[in-house]
Amino acid sequence: MNGATIRVHTARLALLGVLLLAFALRLHRLAEQELRGDETFGYFFSLQTPTQIIQATIDLNEPHPIASYIVQHGWLQAVGISEFALRFTSVWFGVAAVALLYRLGRLLGFALWTAWLAALLGAFSPYAIWHSQDARMYSMSLALTLATVYLALEALQRRRWPWTAAYLAAAWLALHTHYYAFFVLVALTIFLVGRALVAPAARPALQAGIGWNVLLAGLYLPWLGSVGDVLGGYHGN
Repeated sequence: MNGATIRVHTARLALLGVLLLAFALRLHRLAEQELRGDETFGYFFSLQTPTQIIQATIDLNEPHPIASYIVQHGWLQAVGISEFALRFTSVWFGVAAVALLYRLGRLLGFALWTAWLAALLGAFSPYAIWHSQDARMYSMSLALTLATVYLALEALQRRRWPWTAAYLAAAWLALHTHYYAFFVLVALTIFLVGRALVAPAARPALQAGIGWNVLLAGLYLPWLGSVGDVLGGYHGN
């Protein structure tokens, strides 16, 4: 086994350690506190069937979309209802976000240990831990927006339809988890435009990215048509 192989195996073991640490930090005292106000609201939403969740989101002008409520509904149906169960989906997505930080760092060309450090900082982030212990959509949104960026870059490099389909699915789910995922897509588009201006050889990637986002908009427009009043006129409770 040569030195490069040893370094790769060591980095993978170190990453596994970071993920276990992230999991432990997010599980620590997970069920100690009773449900907070917004968590309770989400809990009552999640008790309904997916069809009822969609209708209630539209009828009640709920300012967050439906994906996290539907995921939570399926999870609670499988494991039962408790503070621990209700928050555990956020734990899972929080750990997934740490892993995605590492993968994104490697895809962007950073060294093994730089990507590992990014994952370590994500594992220890008090902000990320807080949302990973909150029975709301924010941890899921973080994981899905990271997945969206990662899959977009993979799709642009590999130019194969499974990666494009995975990007579209992640972006569509991210938009159905939190409306602010839109800003991540805007940032990706700005990146592609800037890259095409600096390097003309990258212009096909810009054309591909615009085409994907046009398709994504077509897939998302039916939902936007249903909640337009919320996005245009919500002023809080």
